[in-house]
Amino acid sequence: MDGYGEAAMEVEAEASPCAGLSSPVTSDSPPRNPDGSVTSRRLGLKNSIQTNFGDDYVFEIASCQEISTLAVSLSTNALKFYSPATGQYLGECKGHEGTIHEISFSVPSSPQVICSCSSDGTIRAWDTRNFKQISLLRGGASQEMFSFAFGGSSGNLLAAGSNAQVLLWDWRNSKQVACLEESHMDDVTQVKFAPNQQSKLISTAMDGLLCVFDTDGDIDEDNHLLSVMNAETSVAKVGFFGNMYQKLWCLTHIETIRYLLWIFVHVYIIATVLSLTPFGRAPGLSPTLDL
Repeated sequence: MDGYGEAAMEVEAEASPCAGLSSPVTSDSPPRNPDGSVTSRRLGLKNSIQTNFGDDYVFEIASCQEISTLAVSLSTNALKFYSPATGQYLGECKGHEGTIHEISFSVPSSPQVICSCSSDGTIRAWDTRNFKQISLLRGGASQEMFSFAFGGSSGNLLAAGSNAQVLLWDWRNSKQVACLEESHMDDVTQVKFAPNQQSKLISTAMDGLLCVFDTDGDIDEDNHLLSVMNAETSVAKVGFFGNMYQKLWCLTHIETIRYLLWIFVHVYIIATVLSLTPFGRAPGLSPTLDL
């Protein structure tokens, strides 16, 4: 392995093509039997990786099936890489000086490149073939980077969530093209481009706001902030689901989930799960939610 001895970290070996934590759900409701009852599915462990991080914590996991690589970020501010098929330790990347908040194999046309953002105020790109840093982007002074995403009409726009700011760069030349600092009043915890409308960027923050931006043209808040919704509590994560990705889920810092419908520029709350059990749903709620 990697010289740390034996202990167990079990991970699912089937990776999405190139992704961070998860891929969007592509159906509105679970499969059903002919009598209308919900079809249940059993998930089995395909493989496990035996390794040991000592006293280190694992913060993020990202996988890329195209290059058969699993990446983890650790509390030591390092990234380590493994083969999901065999569990073989492949190497590590070091350079961050603060907590790594997000990692993802999402660089356009470069499946071998993984990006990471950190409390040290940087977004770094690493080549997993030699584990060397190949790019570094910095925010402003004393800024932390909490989230990033690639998108835009050309696919070459890099957005990042920082301290009450949404920053955007042209990935091709590392030039910053916008700094949106009037829409959020607290840390921007997540940025995501809409899968079927890559020019639309959604940001969430600890101020409870969910903002939708149009990233075409010269980006500014006066003309490109399309919609704002107040979740009424700090938002940690956001994602898309539905056949046309027209629905959103957001996870709050008080462990509630809200489901939202967004059509072009408008966002509507359609359901709220008030509290989560350790098994992922609120007591008393049906295991399925048809939206």
